[in-house]
Amino acid sequence: MSPIEKSPSNERETIDRLVSELPRLLEGLEIVKTKVLPRARGGVQPDLLIDVRLGRQSKRLVVEVKTLGEPRFAAQAITQLSQSVRSVSNGYPVFAARYVGETTRQLCRTAGVGYIDLLGNIYLRFGGVLIDRLAQGSFEAERRGLKQLFAPKATRVIRTLLLDPKRPARITDLARECSMSPAGVYWVVRLLEDKGFVERDSSKRLVLVKPRELLSAWASSWSMDKNATTSYFSFERTPEALMKRVVSVSKRKKLSYAFTLMAGASFVAPFVRFQDVWLYFDGEEDAWTEALDLKPVDGGGNIVLVRPYDEGVFTGLQVVEGVNVVSNVQLYVDLYNYPARGREQAGFLRERRMGF
Repeated sequence: MSPIEKSPSNERETIDRLVSELPRLLEGLEIVKTKVLPRARGGVQPDLLIDVRLGRQSKRLVVEVKTLGEPRFAAQAITQLSQSVRSVSNGYPVFAARYVGETTRQLCRTAGVGYIDLLGNIYLRFGGVLIDRLAQGSFEAERRGLKQLFAPKATRVIRTLLLDPKRPARITDLARECSMSPAGVYWVVRLLEDKGFVERDSSKRLVLVKPRELLSAWASSWSMDKNATTSYFSFERTPEALMKRVVSVSKRKKLSYAFTLMAGASFVAPFVRFQDVWLYFDGEEDAWTEALDLKPVDGGGNIVLVRPYDEGVFTGLQVVEGVNVVSNVQLYVDLYNYPARGREQAGFLRERRMGF
């Protein structure tokens, strides 16, 4: 069992585990002395002082420990370290946590602060010493953290924020717009705050401060495979004729749909030629297959019916030339990892139609 899998649950446990793991974590450095400091009452004091040596180079690591290594907690620690390191002779500031993710690692480097976590990620740079290790399992740990944030119901909140990124929002308003409970929205908001994507304004409303980073994180972790998809063959000769048929059938049969991937992009930011038509649908699949005279195929189809992983995919639906297309946010996320030049099309969409 790896250190990250049997994680401590509070700062005291995190400090104890860190101290016990120091020989492994600081391999290559001589640990001369370790001192655990009591919690300061009024004033700022670090959690640990660690005297280390490498050859003739010695340093005192001034360590601030948080249980969680999300950017919000790292930012607090960096502020504390900027004060406490001033009173320590030959000191070097270090942030420590159970796990320090990619965004936090960059935050620390930019601030001139080292970092260390129980998984084995470490960055120390002082004098002629540079230790920069990315632990095995970091990618998996990062993915597990994002899995919570981009769970089906959670993406309703994320999508709503990204659709209007400059609008401050209250949890109650988001709950109503997302058809979720305030408690569910609050849970998602806490994750977004911890990762530094949103902040609170003076009225305690949520403000999306990193829309570009949030969209990129969602897109990189998303796959169309999370939906239920079925490929069919239509006798319509072109994608354009097939899409016109879909629109006609939806009106006649009162069926809900929204084009996505290249078919959707062809209406809002055409860039890549395509042959297959993908659309989200609601209701009975048989109603679509019968009305469109579709034949099921294992491969080589020209239309894919997508039953969405969550009904939130229809939020922000746009009507272009009388045709239903998913929102640009959903369209970008769907395109990003699509193998047939999807990332190129996503980039073009973002450049031409999105402001972040």
